Amino acid sequence: MSMILEKDIVSLTDFARQTRKHTAELKKHNRPRVLTHNGKAAAVVLSVSAFDKLMHDAEEHRLDMRLKDAVEAYAAGERGIPLDEAFAQIREQTRKRPEAK
Repeated sequence: MSMILEKDIVSLTDFARQTRKHTAELKKHNRPRVLTHNGKAAAVVLSVSAFDKLMHDAEEHRLDMRLKDAVEAYAAGERGIPLDEAFAQIREQTRKRPEAK
C-alpha cells in the first residue's frame, strides 16, 4: 500500500462533503486516505479490500511468529506434550463447550 501525499491526505471536512467521491477513489486505487483535522492527522480510512488484506497480513504475521516460537522451543529441547495427553485435553475442552443450537 503506497500513498500519494497530494491525493491521499484530505481534510475531514472535505471528506465529509464529498464522501461518495472519496469512497469511490478508495475502492478504485486501494490506497489509504489520511483525514486531517486542524492540519493534523486525525484518522485513516481504508477500502474494505485494503482492510481485508491488512487483516490477512496481520494474521499471517501472527501465525509466522507462533511457528517461529514453536521451532525455537523445539530446538531448545522442549518437546511439547504426548499425543494421548493432547487428545485428552482437546476432548475435555470440547465437552466444556455449550452445544450450538
